[in-house]
Amino acid sequence: MGMESPLAAPPGKPRPAGTRPSARIAQPIVVATALALIGCGTATTAGPPAPSAPPAPGPAAAPWSAAPLEPATVPAVYLEQWRTAENRDRCAPLAPVDGRDGEPRAATFAGGWAVAYDRPGLRSAFGIAGTGAAADGDLYDDWPHTMRWSDGSYAGYGPEGGTGPNQLAYLVIPGQSCLYNVWSRVGIEHLEALLRDLRFVDAGRTTP
Repeated sequence: MGMESPLAAPPGKPRPAGTRPSARIAQPIVVATALALIGCGTATTAGPPAPSAPPAPGPAAAPWSAAPLEPATVPAVYLEQWRTAENRDRCAPLAPVDGRDGEPRAATFAGGWAVAYDRPGLRSAFGIAGTGAAADGDLYDDWPHTMRWSDGSYAGYGPEGGTGPNQLAYLVIPGQSCLYNVWSRVGIEHLEALLRDLRFVDAGRTTP
């Protein structure tokens, strides 16, 4: 008769008194379970986090945050118009760095100042005005295009009257309580370049 395993009694036979399962036989089961758990943990370990996207660049510095233009470098009509304007105490003169192939002249804006540039065959081809309107008033803001700068300045612009072909911008600059108008009959790209070309004029100095 063969020997019986002490792990389990055959059906119908009681286990001999004093016998118990061997701890040595149970060890492989514990080890196998531990290995299985380790394997599961390895499979679920997350990889390194994906690199975050670089932050979006902020608004550019405002063109008029640069040093103001010397009076001798801008057409005299700018300061002539500004000095007689009703809003001169709250609407500093702005002028482009260069004339952009136009002949400057005085233009009329009620309560403010303005300079228009004529080209051969195109009167008032472009220009700049410090209007009598308040910058914090009930302004039209449904423009198709917007520029914003780091000092809080912004310009809404698009076709004048919604149809064009003239292009118009409403420009608001912190510290100036007037609404600036900048316009171009040349095209929208010309208007955008003109906005980026504007500087304050040093009105505290006189032209030599």
